[in-house]
Amino acid sequence: MRLLMLGGTEFVGRAVTEAALATGWQVTVFHRAGTRRPEGAAVLHGDRT
Repeated sequence: MRLLMLGGTEFVGRAVTEAALATGWQVTVFHRAGTRRPEGAAVLHGDRT
């Protein structure tokens, strides 16, 4: 399974991202730069606005 997580570096998003990674999903996190991405996730930097 693949997942694109918008804002997956903070509270709820990080928990969902880490759970998906733990079950073997491929996760890409789309977020603003400045916070550390979850280990194992690919990253895209940007702003939704």
